[in-house]
Amino acid sequence: MPDPASRTIEAARERPFRVGLVVGEHPHALMHAATLRVLDDVQLVTPCVVADREDPGAITAALGNKAAAPVGLDALLESDVDALLVAVRNDLCPALLERAVAAGKPALFEKPGAPSAAVLAAVARRARARGVTLGAILPWRYHPISREVRSLIAGGALGRVMSVEARMVTSQVRYRDPAHWLFDPERAGSGILSWLGIHWLDLLSFLLGQRVRRVTALAGALNPERPAVEDTACLALEYDGGALGTLHAGYLLPGSQSGYSGAAYDTHLAVRGYEGWVSWPGADPPRYSLFSVAPGHAAESGAPQERVFALRPSAAYSGEHGEAFVRDFLRAGRAGAPPPCPIEDAVHALEVVDAALRAVTTGVTQTVGSARKDNAP
Repeated sequence: MPDPASRTIEAARERPFRVGLVVGEHPHALMHAATLRVLDDVQLVTPCVVADREDPGAITAALGNKAAAPVGLDALLESDVDALLVAVRNDLCPALLERAVAAGKPALFEKPGAPSAAVLAAVARRARARGVTLGAILPWRYHPISREVRSLIAGGALGRVMSVEARMVTSQVRYRDPAHWLFDPERAGSGILSWLGIHWLDLLSFLLGQRVRRVTALAGALNPERPAVEDTACLALEYDGGALGTLHAGYLLPGSQSGYSGAAYDTHLAVRGYEGWVSWPGADPPRYSLFSVAPGHAAESGAPQERVFALRPSAAYSGEHGEAFVRDFLRAGRAGAPPPCPIEDAVHALEVVDAALRAVTTGVTQTVGSARKDNAP
């Protein structure tokens, strides 16, 4: 017999959703409009533009026949929308989330959600106290390889995990508008780590079922434009289960097309345990390799096994798994169930970023987040 939570989620599927799309000066605004447009579960989307540099006409056009008339934020929060999708500047996001919490509206927000972890943590506390569902857009958790690798780790295919390795390298600053707010610490908070490195920080914690305990790092602004935030970073991580890891992130690739859609990438993830390893290159079509000597997982040939995936094309942000991510958030918000990536997990990933940048400044390994007492030598 299904448990009450399952029945509640099932009930949340029964009627279509009305969504408020709150956008302002965000590179992914049109991509999120495309996601809502292709979701069968979404009936109507009310756009709300909160920054002068965002084009309301472009947003409405991207929503197609699902677009309602644009409204202001006050009217949106008083309307009958089921949830909000928020894609705004990092410094604007916390106040908007606070408004959503006060109005009792579930909100799915673009990462990182705030310039610092402390600011986002305060929003998370208020949302938890009021019982409002808030979640971050970190959809790599829903990639089919992520789900499969997480299951393999949990099932013992790698044995005790000893190390992880991640690389998130993309197009140089010159292709991304050096005057963009993403390179302004007052509006963005930090650079490559909170914009793209956060994807891998969150995903590694998701795969391992562990959080980062300590971090040390080197970072700098190495592009000729010398942005005021880090454009290149190398992190060394210690997880609470004892595994060690690295993350290399940077705006480093020449020869890319300009902008934030279709940029060049060089990515890789690896997890290594006592009885096996997984390697996931940024290849097309998506694939990963598994080698294991664990009972029930070892190949008869004794060779690594490769799995190749054929993903359905989708106009949604992050593709087919991005659709599923947003759909499941809407259902969770309606049901009062845990979302695909709760705000608390985004807080932790941002705590790692903040701690890494403290390590850069001080030269001292940092304890992450709420466990931090005194990082003095």
